[in-house]
Amino acid sequence: MKKNSVISLLLFCLLLMLGCSNLEASEKVDHNCPAPTKEQLGKKGRLMLQDGITLKCQVKNFTNRMSCVEITDSTGADGLLCRSGSNQLLFLFDENGILKSHKFN
Repeated sequence: MKKNSVISLLLFCLLLMLGCSNLEASEKVDHNCPAPTKEQLGKKGRLMLQDGITLKCQVKNFTNRMSCVEITDSTGADGLLCRSGSNQLLFLFDENGILKSHKFN
């Protein structure tokens, strides 16, 4: 009986941790952001980054599981620097929150 209680407790803790990890990622999603149009989505339904078209909130939703930092340079350019493993992504936006350029390293 004692062994079953320990296993049940471990399963409960595991499920709780999984739920919390999903909650953190969904908290970063901007639910008020307009959904990408069909032209903005690739064959697999993923956002295709297009300079002059893609919105900052769409990029933030696209990168919600990455480690990202909002940046502003000395010229006042607004950007987002993201890291996924050893890859770095840099997104620069205009004053209206539209993607000006992006770069992957």
